[in-house]
Amino acid sequence: MDERIDVLDARGLITGEVAWKSEAHRLGLWHRCFHCWIASPEMSFGGPYLFVQRRTPGKETWPDRLDVTVGGHLGVGEEALEGGLREIKEELGLQVASGDLIPLGTRRIELEIPGGIDREFQEVFLLVSPLSLGDLRLQEEEVAAVVCLRLDDVEALCEGSEVSAEEWAGDETTPVSVRLADFVPVEDGYLLCAARAARNVLNGKRPDALS
Repeated sequence: MDERIDVLDARGLITGEVAWKSEAHRLGLWHRCFHCWIASPEMSFGGPYLFVQRRTPGKETWPDRLDVTVGGHLGVGEEALEGGLREIKEELGLQVASGDLIPLGTRRIELEIPGGIDREFQEVFLLVSPLSLGDLRLQEEEVAAVVCLRLDDVEALCEGSEVSAEEWAGDETTPVSVRLADFVPVEDGYLLCAARAARNVLNGKRPDALS
């Protein structure tokens, strides 16, 4: 779905210009996004877990790849928390309080995509909550499934190992094998940083910032 978004400069400052999301991707314009990683201390089949989403096959960019639990573009003039709570509600059907979101910092990325380049400043947050998969209501247009990765397996996954996980598509849980190649490609160890932040919070420590 296309939407109007603020255009930023290369430092992340709002320029006052507005563009359609599709135009920003085609022209490589800097813009703002919200990301939230969700971790659960334990579930019926074990834990702790880090949730990741599987993008729908119909997505224009990175269809069927694994990605951050919740992610989306911020609309014109929309604040990160305001837009973030909206995205969490839309994509997963969860009503979350702003105070439950732990800020992890801002991530600056440039990623080539079909027909353009995606240049984003991502406001990244962490939510640690004893959720069950039955709490989720997936947005069919955006999220095909949620995959539960054991936190203990993430480091091995990032080092190239194939790990076992549980995939939930709204009606049943299925065992799956996951490789790093199944994720949207990145070069900054994003998944591992998110897992370490979740581990720190679960252990009563402060999470490390991404930057």
